[in-house]
Amino acid sequence: MRNLLKSRKGMTLIEVVVVTVLLSVVLVATISIQVGMLNVWQKGASGTNANSYAAIAMREMVLEIEEGRSASVSNGNLVVSFPHLDTSSGDYVRTQPGITATYYISGEAGTESTGQNLWKSVDGTRTLLAKNVESVVFTVVSGKLVRITLTGTDQEGGAISPKMVQMSVKLRNS
Repeated sequence: MRNLLKSRKGMTLIEVVVVTVLLSVVLVATISIQVGMLNVWQKGASGTNANSYAAIAMREMVLEIEEGRSASVSNGNLVVSFPHLDTSSGDYVRTQPGITATYYISGEAGTESTGQNLWKSVDGTRTLLAKNVESVVFTVVSGKLVRITLTGTDQEGGAISPKMVQMSVKLRNS
């Protein structure tokens, strides 16, 4: 009888439990490494998105503002006066007043006092320029040079990643 028990081939219950525990440890370690890598990737993606939002918003504003005639800051908003545009020739008439545009941060409708959207308003008509803009600071130097500091933001995976873009714009038609 003793020889029958010793000659059996296979694994004991203790061996099976030890192998199961070792495999579980390896599996948990692999999963935790993957979760950590995913968090790092999400933070990087968030920074890239925030930088893109800020750069796009800045580009939109700069292309418009540089055509301005004069600029001022009122209650944190940028007010730009443009020369009159002669629609028949497509040229600016610098001696005649044109439209006035106001650039500001607001909510989804463009009428809220806070928000994360960059808006332009001309004669009561609001145009959304960019979303995910946390803040914008306008500084006007002698009515001809506008300095803009814009912070774009994005939230990915619980991490908020702001990116700041700064630019100076000289008014062409001043």
